[in-house]
Amino acid sequence: MNFSGYSNSENGEMVFKVIYLPEFTPDSSEIYLASSLNEWSPNDERFRLKRSHDGYYYLKIPKIKEPFQYKFTRGSWATVEANENGNLKGNRYYDPESPSLIEVQIYSWQDLADEMDQRIQLIVTELPKETPYDASLFVVGDFNNWKPLDLESKMVKHADGFYYLTLPKDLKKFEYKITRGSWGSVEGRDNGRAIPNRVYDVEKDGWKKTIKISSWEDLSGSTTTPYMFLLLLGAFQGLLLIFSIFGIQENNRRANVVLAVLILFTSIALMSRVAMYYRDIFQLFPKIYLIPEMILLIYGPLFFIYIKQLTESESKSKEIFFRLIPFGIQVLCYLPMFALSNDEFEHGVLNLHYSLFFNIVGGVGLAFSAYYWWKCKLFLNYQHQHSMNILSEERNINYLNGVMLVYATCLIIWFLMYIVGAGAMIFNYDPQDIINMLTDTLWLIIACISFIMGYYAMNQPEILRVAEEEELKKIVEATVEVEVEEKAQQGLTDEQLQLKEKLAQEMNEHKLYTNSRLTLPELAHHLKTSTHDISKVINDGYQKNFYDFINGYRINAFIEEVNNDKQQELTYLGHAYNVGFNSKTAFNRAFKKEKLKTPTQYFSASKSLV
Repeated sequence: MNFSGYSNSENGEMVFKVIYLPEFTPDSSEIYLASSLNEWSPNDERFRLKRSHDGYYYLKIPKIKEPFQYKFTRGSWATVEANENGNLKGNRYYDPESPSLIEVQIYSWQDLADEMDQRIQLIVTELPKETPYDASLFVVGDFNNWKPLDLESKMVKHADGFYYLTLPKDLKKFEYKITRGSWGSVEGRDNGRAIPNRVYDVEKDGWKKTIKISSWEDLSGSTTTPYMFLLLLGAFQGLLLIFSIFGIQENNRRANVVLAVLILFTSIALMSRVAMYYRDIFQLFPKIYLIPEMILLIYGPLFFIYIKQLTESESKSKEIFFRLIPFGIQVLCYLPMFALSNDEFEHGVLNLHYSLFFNIVGGVGLAFSAYYWWKCKLFLNYQHQHSMNILSEERNINYLNGVMLVYATCLIIWFLMYIVGAGAMIFNYDPQDIINMLTDTLWLIIACISFIMGYYAMNQPEILRVAEEEELKKIVEATVEVEVEEKAQQGLTDEQLQLKEKLAQEMNEHKLYTNSRLTLPELAHHLKTSTHDISKVINDGYQKNFYDFINGYRINAFIEEVNNDKQQELTYLGHAYNVGFNSKTAFNRAFKKEKLKTPTQYFSASKSLV
């Protein structure tokens, strides 16, 4: 009787079709249906299944209108079917409402349970939601020469919804992956990226291994996620910022050239990082993986050179060269990898063959970057406290400190990655998911650097202008000129005395000091005089420099406001902002310089005198 292609039984008949048998089922086996219909006879010839030329076993019997229970045997109760674990299986149940074609899977035999226990069984228990409902799964590994469509390694879907494959017991250890029939449809990580080869070790995993597939590269590897979008946004923000730097400044200051190079490196690294998430791009250009690594030994030196160039007019090319030597050594170390074939490099990266090398380079990069962060911090502190240049202004310090904070956060996350790796070696757990999460977080924070610089470029573009530094130079030059003239001329001219009166009048009536961004050139412009004359009036007439002069008015106005605020509606800082200070630090420093006390000490002393 030929049941090939059978899908629906004839009227009044029902068909049992065995669609799966254990691989270790003897070829000469006869299979019988034992049930309450034949008094549970294990070898009733009337209920013997016939094997068709399509390889499946069939049994056609008259349609039964009552429910009954049944099992399958190979001719005796000693050879009755068993469950997936080789243990005794409960009776099957027939429901008269069931379709006329009943497809059956037999997972094991009672007498061959020991044989099953000595075979390797891979079980896929979880699939991505985007997996096609009719997908076929294949195991590809070094045991079958990595053939992605090996019919001998096709997994079978059981009634429990899981996919099974039984392999010979002599495969003690092997590498493998799961595919849907091609390398283009191989399994991937949660984010769709390629994963290292899975490793089966019978001593570690036992005879059964359950597998959870997170994604398929072809179905999720090229999807743009919010994370990838933010990295790209940071990269393009950086590129726009480079153009803004040269558009804002009046002259091409070397500091901004260094800054532009630093931002360019960061943007290229971010774009390369995103490109790695696209399967087609990574397979075509796998060595793009090395580009983000290049930032490890160059970011710290470039940032330090940048803030030094802000305060030094002359370029020290020799110093710059020596600071970039470690980066050059890193490039030389990476050259052999660029010489590898794409397939060889991709296989090595995905299977962590170069992990020791990358860990060593990363460790050196971490120490190197931490060293330069510390140097930058010391340098900024010194400039803020002792120098009168572009770095001494509060808004510029805030800008650089913001970048330094992001820099420090990156170093902390970077260090945590090594802590996780060390913990995995001690406590024997897989750290890859945690390290991947930390790595993604690290690059997301790096992208924030472009956002921070972009924010300051839009809200405080004077930070990037040469004009700001030129103004400071003019102030210093004007002060020097005044000191020279003091020796030749004591006191002020009549015109300058009139200017002094006008200055006091304007400061009191129009409260020019409340402008937190007031500069000497702006004040001179308001009074319709030169920077030189107003500087001389302030220095000779008040024996103060410009900043102390303005802050003196602000402090007096602050004291008056606090004394008038009987209800204490504002804090000290609130009043300080009202009179023109733009930060708590600048206010406290100026107040103590003027009154030799902190605000709290000053008002406490005033109350004690009342």
